[in-house]
Amino acid sequence: MLKPLWHIWSWLWRTALSLSQYVIWPLSRLVSTISLTGSREARGDDEERSHPGNDLSYGNSSHNIITRRVIERPSNQKLLIIGIFAEVYLLDGKVIRKTPRSENEEDMQPIIREATIYNIIGIHPRIVECMSRGGGRAEYVDVKYYPHGDLASYCQKNKITPELRSRWFQQIIEAIIVIHDHGVVHSDLALRQFFVDDNLDLRLGDFNSSQYADHPALGYEKATHCLPRDYELPNTESSDIFALGSTLYELVAGRAPYSELSSIGPESNDPDSIKAKIQRQHQADLEIESRYKNQKFPDVSNIFRGDIILGCWRGDFPTAKDALHLYVHG
Repeated sequence: MLKPLWHIWSWLWRTALSLSQYVIWPLSRLVSTISLTGSREARGDDEERSHPGNDLSYGNSSHNIITRRVIERPSNQKLLIIGIFAEVYLLDGKVIRKTPRSENEEDMQPIIREATIYNIIGIHPRIVECMSRGGGRAEYVDVKYYPHGDLASYCQKNKITPELRSRWFQQIIEAIIVIHDHGVVHSDLALRQFFVDDNLDLRLGDFNSSQYADHPALGYEKATHCLPRDYELPNTESSDIFALGSTLYELVAGRAPYSELSSIGPESNDPDSIKAKIQRQHQADLEIESRYKNQKFPDVSNIFRGDIILGCWRGDFPTAKDALHLYVHG
């Protein structure tokens, strides 16, 4: 069974955000997860120096670095973040534009994938609103800017009332029903993928690694949200529903499942410290996977609707609609 390298990319994700605010994935198949909010600001001179230039090609025919021709960007866009595959801009304080870093295929595919998913789903109150896409190959995708930001950040900064938590619990499940009804498997569900609109309702976004008919996913969930499975096979609604359980747990518990195992300590640029952190994260992810395989989950007996969270993890719900039915009528 081929395993996604959580032990590398999950730690790199957190380190990259804290040190350079770049989105880093170690696997070319995995795409960067890009926020629809402006909460991560560009870093002035450092960010300018990080703009992609013309890459060179080295090596023999068996091991080449492909030349990447950089796409020109209009000067009236505010750069928010640069990722491995994409750049994110804020337009007029109203629209988030995601563009590939270059015309290289690996940079284009996540943008094309996200634009395609928005076309498949269409307009829905539980889905981030797509404003437009560029060209036949989706040179960019424009989505609405939500100033409240993503749900994970919002919950960290604000006190959430029981009434609002209950409403969001249902809306998270509703969003999964919507995408599954359209044959889409999100493939990276987590609280950070939901965005808070002006009415304090939730919208699911960040479909750049999602799967749809005859197009396998471009990535996987983090270990805390990932159903142990054969990763050479396509992702499924079942893997999404498992991740749904972890996402709902995040909402009501205020942390990811087994987050205590993933503590990586203070930040450091020291190579030995970085290596040690990667090794600790590797062990934590393996431990989490082992617990999930053995049906050992965090205790949910005393948290809001723990029965639904546990049902998602145990595979008790064939569909997200079954989870919603229990929530509404159970």
